[in-house]
Amino acid sequence: MSRFFRLIGLLMVLGAGISPVVAQWLWDDPFMVMQAWWFKPMIFGGIGLMVLTSILGTSLGQRKIKSGLPALGVIQSIQQTGIYINEQPEVRMTLKVSRQGRETYDAELRSVIPLTSLSQFQPGSVIPLVVSEKDERKVGLDQHGTVSQEHMQELLNEKMMQQGIAPEMVDIARTGEKGLAKIVDVTPLGNGSNGNIKLQLKLSITKPNGETFEVTTQKEIVPSALAQVQQGHIINVFYSRQDPSKVALALQVQEQQLNQLFSS
Repeated sequence: MSRFFRLIGLLMVLGAGISPVVAQWLWDDPFMVMQAWWFKPMIFGGIGLMVLTSILGTSLGQRKIKSGLPALGVIQSIQQTGIYINEQPEVRMTLKVSRQGRETYDAELRSVIPLTSLSQFQPGSVIPLVVSEKDERKVGLDQHGTVSQEHMQELLNEKMMQQGIAPEMVDIARTGEKGLAKIVDVTPLGNGSNGNIKLQLKLSITKPNGETFEVTTQKEIVPSALAQVQQGHIINVFYSRQDPSKVALALQVQEQQLNQLFSS
């Protein structure tokens, strides 16, 4: 509905703008139209309709956040619309949206962003979203903490399994015992799947009670995380309580990695 009234406003402004040209052509007197009682109301009314519908559309877009479903989005592009509300700019973003149990899909979002937060909204940034239950293409910024750490971890686990990480390893990372591991030796084994690097790691793991044990395991590492997996480094790991030889690495996740996971 807001698009319809915005179109009406645009036609009113265009009609008022063209009418002096038509009057000049027909009667050789453009002021005949410009001095008419309806000329100024038509221009200002059209501008008012366009501005009002833009503000109303933004307000309605923000309202659906309260009842949305949690999701994550990767910004593909962002640009200002030229509209300011309370001196804050409205932006239009194209996104890759990820929801649990769904394939990644494209969506567009218009939202007012505080000037102080604009630097956080750049192409490649991962942002929390909420999705309309009636139309998944309608998304909004998560301003009420709908996307919890648990939701994000579940999405991350799902994406990792889609990238070829064994479900068993994901389960160990979720329910296993946490320990510290010193990387004793690193042996490259060539390229893995999805552009990853395959490594053989020899780890000396220290349990919470101080006991240590050694494990040799093969892992695929994304190139951006390779600097974390070097001989002599200390990293966090999770190991199976039933079989401590089964180990999941707990490396720091970089925004670039999140971008790759949630854009795929």
